[in-house]
Amino acid sequence: MGINFTNFFTSKSKNKRMMEFQDLDHIDGVSISTVSANLYKGPRDDLVMFYFRDGANHASVYTQSKIISENIKWNLKQKVKKITSLVVNTRNANCFTGKQGYKSLEKIAQSVSEKLTLKQKDDEEYPKKIKPKDIIFGCTGTIGEVFPEEKILNKITDLVNKIKYTQNKYIWMKAALGIMTTDTQPKMAMEECLIGNSKVKIFGIAKGSGMIQPNMATTLGYIFTDADISNDILKKLLKKNISNTFNAISCDSDTSTNDMITIFSTAKKKTSFN
Repeated sequence: MGINFTNFFTSKSKNKRMMEFQDLDHIDGVSISTVSANLYKGPRDDLVMFYFRDGANHASVYTQSKIISENIKWNLKQKVKKITSLVVNTRNANCFTGKQGYKSLEKIAQSVSEKLTLKQKDDEEYPKKIKPKDIIFGCTGTIGEVFPEEKILNKITDLVNKIKYTQNKYIWMKAALGIMTTDTQPKMAMEECLIGNSKVKIFGIAKGSGMIQPNMATTLGYIFTDADISNDILKKLLKKNISNTFNAISCDSDTSTNDMITIFSTAKKKTSFN
């Protein structure tokens, strides 16, 4: 995977030294891929895939706005126990795009599921058929513009082909950069802790700069753990902690249509906490 830091080095950040960010490394069950779908005028990563080859337990909290983006409408309809992939695009929020925006997600989910099914056949001893309902989306960027369906569809093969099963700090950095819009620097965090006798990892990336008021506005946050935690407990943990974290920050009193915080458990570290 080539390291494209264009959107990092051309940002307004005064904190550009890689060493100043935490050393997020490999976490079992999570794979990452980033590409440029040319959604911006300049070259930068703007399309990110998180792939869970064995599936991942999950829970999400979404915006409290009555007007929501098409990707959140899609996500709310997917009721599967395990998610196979999260696909995030920047530059376009897929909001006020109507039927076109939602149908675009249907087509992209179909393409992603087909390509990941082929990857399962190539890589797994017991391959699974991936379905469109196993895919969820994050969208962020400008509201009210036609969703760039063709640009994204044209990059799905490349996105899947670039999946790396072993992660490192640079790849996590690429993912954090790839979901940025007006942010001046990527947002990454990690922690290791014990659940019983099991040492588990908790990694997270987020984007959000302007338009932040209590209730998550314009925030996308993705949390990953290898701890074996069920969907029900993930949901309880997320709801319990959202009030004094993502719902306790303010910037310029705007709310948003696209906010989402999702936590994924790959369940690779067995614990009694499930």
